[in-house]
Amino acid sequence: MKMEHTENLASKRHELVTVAEAMLAGEANLLEGVRRICALRFAVEDPENEVFLAVRAIDSETDHFPLGAMRATCSPEYLKRADGEMQAYLADARGAILQACREIVRVLS
Repeated sequence: MKMEHTENLASKRHELVTVAEAMLAGEANLLEGVRRICALRFAVEDPENEVFLAVRAIDSETDHFPLGAMRATCSPEYLKRADGEMQAYLADARGAILQACREIVRVLS
């Protein structure tokens, strides 16, 4: 049982690093990646690690933006407005998001 738990933790750490690397490479939506990293930080049993502080803040600031399946429930007018706000936010936050990803890769690899 202990070995299985250790393997699962290692798998989740690897997934965290993979998400961060995909974001750095431009292969993943930055806000979807932030949300995934925030969910995975609990799976690695270290949710309060300071390496996650920036993504936690960004997740909190952007949790109202519709992503993924949630978009299907929104009106086209709302999506247009929200997408404009999201792009403006990302223009300002992209550097901080990518720096957080680099730190996650460095610490968790």
